[in-house]
Amino acid sequence: MHMLRNHLKIAWRNLRQNKGLSAINILGLGIGMAFAIIIGLWIRYETSFDTFHANADRIGLIRKHSFSNNEKKTQVGIPLPLYDELKNNYPAIKRASRMDWGNNHSLVAGDKKLSKTGLYVDPDFLHMFTFPVIEGNIETALQDPNSVVLTESLATALFGAESPVGKTLKVDNQYNVMVTAVIKDVPDNSSITFQFLAPFEFKVQNIEFVRNAKTQWANNFLANVVEIREGASMEAVSKMIDPLIMQKDKSVKNQHLFLQPFKDVHLYDEYKNWKNVGGRIKYIRLFGIIGIFVLLIACINFMNLATARSEKRAKEVGIRKTVGSRRGELVLQFLAESMLTAFIAFIFSLLLIQLILPLLKDIGFEHIRFDFGDVYLLGGVLAVCLLTGLVAGSYPAFYLSSFLPLRALKGNLKQGRGAITFRKVLVVSQFAVSIALVVCTIIVFQQIQHAKNRSVGYDPSNLITINMSSDLQKNYTAARQELLNTGAIASVARASSPMTQSYNNWGGFTWEGAAPDVKDNVVFDVVMTDVDYEQATGLKFLQGRPFSSAYATDSSAIILNQAALKVTGFKDPIGKIIRLDGRPLTIVGITENVLNRDPFRSFTPGVILFQPGSAFIMLVRLKPQADLRKALAAIQPVIERHNPAYPFEYSFVDQEFAKKFTTENQVGKLAAVFAVLAIFISCLGLFGLAAFMAERRTKEIGIRKVLGASVANLWLLLSKEFVLLVLLACTIASPLALWLMHSWLAQYDYRIDISWWVFVAAGILSLLIALSTVSFQAIRAALVNPVKSLRAE
Repeated sequence: MHMLRNHLKIAWRNLRQNKGLSAINILGLGIGMAFAIIIGLWIRYETSFDTFHANADRIGLIRKHSFSNNEKKTQVGIPLPLYDELKNNYPAIKRASRMDWGNNHSLVAGDKKLSKTGLYVDPDFLHMFTFPVIEGNIETALQDPNSVVLTESLATALFGAESPVGKTLKVDNQYNVMVTAVIKDVPDNSSITFQFLAPFEFKVQNIEFVRNAKTQWANNFLANVVEIREGASMEAVSKMIDPLIMQKDKSVKNQHLFLQPFKDVHLYDEYKNWKNVGGRIKYIRLFGIIGIFVLLIACINFMNLATARSEKRAKEVGIRKTVGSRRGELVLQFLAESMLTAFIAFIFSLLLIQLILPLLKDIGFEHIRFDFGDVYLLGGVLAVCLLTGLVAGSYPAFYLSSFLPLRALKGNLKQGRGAITFRKVLVVSQFAVSIALVVCTIIVFQQIQHAKNRSVGYDPSNLITINMSSDLQKNYTAARQELLNTGAIASVARASSPMTQSYNNWGGFTWEGAAPDVKDNVVFDVVMTDVDYEQATGLKFLQGRPFSSAYATDSSAIILNQAALKVTGFKDPIGKIIRLDGRPLTIVGITENVLNRDPFRSFTPGVILFQPGSAFIMLVRLKPQADLRKALAAIQPVIERHNPAYPFEYSFVDQEFAKKFTTENQVGKLAAVFAVLAIFISCLGLFGLAAFMAERRTKEIGIRKVLGASVANLWLLLSKEFVLLVLLACTIASPLALWLMHSWLAQYDYRIDISWWVFVAAGILSLLIALSTVSFQAIRAALVNPVKSLRAE
């Protein structure tokens, strides 16, 4: 203990004596640790999704492999009759629940009127998933079709401090339901999100479409989750249910069911050619590696500066060895210095984390917290501190302790070629990682902009989407006319899907000249709409015309997009017949492809049908010159008058489209942050190294100035070595970044070609930053009066 105290005392003294280099080390290590810990917190949060369920290991989501449009696809949507089949005929399945997609519904209690996300499920749901019940009986909560379970916050919003159990709500201004239970709010790290639960049997009893689907094995429109019994395996159950749909409906081809462990859904939700290709796990791995590299860059600074100062510490090592210190004691002394530096940097990093986290909320860190009461978290971050101190201090400790005392005391100890080469390797490694990050950041932003600039096939500006309840559907004609009468609206239309999504994908299409299996293997996105759809959306027609009230035959008409036209192979499509389950439909128009799915994927074949009764999305086109605030003020009373049970809610189509880039924007912004950090930390080390090198060559600089060397000559002398190192780093970073970005871009159908100028630009930028960093010290040293430099001589 006495020896440790002595080591720390000496370490503290050395830190104080070299304030400049100590500050650079603490700043670099502190920033590196702060962002490594933040990334660790983010990874911890992302990997915690759905792990809080007590039965998490035995819950599976049913997915389906299918083959359509010459593609192997994997989806979550499955047919309704599967639920009863699984419950009744598969003993390995202990529990099962259907789930719809969590739509917003109107809830009215007294004078309270809210629109909240509801999930229709089966009674097993609350037994399978751990959403603790606060009030009510879990056994009976979802048994009655006319019941509802509220989350704690929603119950408070509707009923205040009163107990809601036993009270009545009105849903969608149509159905009276009774509150049977209250559960805790859904955690942030849950893949399933909702504000209330209702029995799926409610939909079966009250919605004709759902009721009719009870025997339809080819109608895929809901999700299904199961809990397998102890001792059963996901793989075995998957094999059992694999051919089930094809066995029940002989007309269905190439559809295979399987179970995906529910705890994997958040991280592994992407499939390609029926194989799981990851998902968010790719970004967790990517940023985990980047976080480690940023921390290593900070450790490299410490190593570089410590070994560069070796000549100054040589006499200290010589004296210590002469008076009897063993090499092991010296190693401990130098490690104590690095550990003390790392600990101070760690305290600084904790402060940085508190300052930085609020600034990262907009790029996916809104749920990340540093809980000082979490023992495991504190243990983890202290381990990071300890590891950082050991990694940063290990090489300097063993290097410095290896000096021979006689040579050290004579003062003729010079660093060998090996030490200098190692330091150069570290500098090159730092900048190679930094430059690679800069290149990757530029390419990520290029790819995002490439997709954003892609033609979407319609005009998203000044276009508003309003979800229509049954009341608004019933009053649509009157509401539409009143909206047009406000003077702020150019056009109003209705459709079965918003412009940024596709709710319906149908097979059953065939046409003259089609292959025999086309009915089973071709699936089109289907939008059902009314007249004026093209006016409201700005849909771009290439041939033919839109639907019109002037044509009574349009009820049997169809409009194709370019991708669908390509599938049919028609050269002169207008007037041709396409059959949908035997029903003839006449092609009246061809439109540009509409981008309503993933903006990085190929366009999906799609058709538009004239079916106003199936449309429940209102699309409102504002006039170009309309004042937005006044237009919304004019729209609101009209919608509220015809939709009394709902609060006025709307969304702008261009903003909804922008949400499709959320993940890519997050990746791009994080990459930019890390690139800036890596460059900054690298330059910190370069700054310290340049300062030390200038200090070592003070007398040489003085002599050169006396002999006539200019400031420019001296600047070149001190800078050229660092410039060459950065250029070497560019050479190493370019192929590395090219390989990484080529692999990343391969996941997108619609992608950029990587340009050579990106690597040149990143290299020049890094070179200029490094040069400006070194130049400050070089010019400062060159401007020193040579009389002061040579006075000691």
